[in-house]
Amino acid sequence: MVNERLQNSDVGVPPLFIVTVNPEIAIQSIIDNPFREILQSSSINTADGVGISWAVKHLYNKSVDRITGSDSLGKICEVCAGLDQSVFFYGAAPGVAAKAADILVKRIPGLHVAGVYSPETPDSNYESLPSSTQEELLSASVVFVALGAPSQEKWISENMHKLSRCKLIIGIGGSFDFIAGSKKRAPIFYQKFGLEWVYRLYKEPARWRRMLRLPLFALNILLLKASKTTIPIPETINLVDKDGA
Repeated sequence: MVNERLQNSDVGVPPLFIVTVNPEIAIQSIIDNPFREILQSSSINTADGVGISWAVKHLYNKSVDRITGSDSLGKICEVCAGLDQSVFFYGAAPGVAAKAADILVKRIPGLHVAGVYSPETPDSNYESLPSSTQEELLSASVVFVALGAPSQEKWISENMHKLSRCKLIIGIGGSFDFIAGSKKRAPIFYQKFGLEWVYRLYKEPARWRRMLRLPLFALNILLLKASKTTIPIPETINLVDKDGA
């Protein structure tokens, strides 16, 4: 879908809006109605957290691949380089997006970064940005937004229709920090077994309040299963049943 959308030059086609969903986002959507509506209207929702994959398996007996924002960033940039499509890095702390852009340009031959910008507040709308930044955003085919959930998804929902040349827009959380080295991503062992949250909690103890949402998410799933509530499963791309059909 990403390849097809990036190769489509038709004017007026809305951009793909991708959300990488984890249990924290799922719980936030329960208490935040506007955010839930955004998740329901986005183009693609991927399983960023292992908890989402577990929930889909537990509720529907389906297997879904985990696709994180950090992994998506590099892969989408590679596609853009091959198709001569420019990208824009929006968000993160001052200097972080620029450093991440420099690293990726060296790592991915042919990648063109139209611009980078770190807003003073997450809710800065398009019209409030410097004119040069507005022009750079308008010229980009793909916009990566690193404001943290749900701020980044809300910013995308409010502003993406103003970006006339944008073909894909995605919230990628702390991915710029991982690439720039300002924060270290969990080692492969933790990633493989879905324990990145343990590593991040170890590195950032202040996240403990956010981590309380994980058992709350699990409890919600268990209660849904126990109630035998029928939840229609939406259209999906990479779901397979236990027999691989």
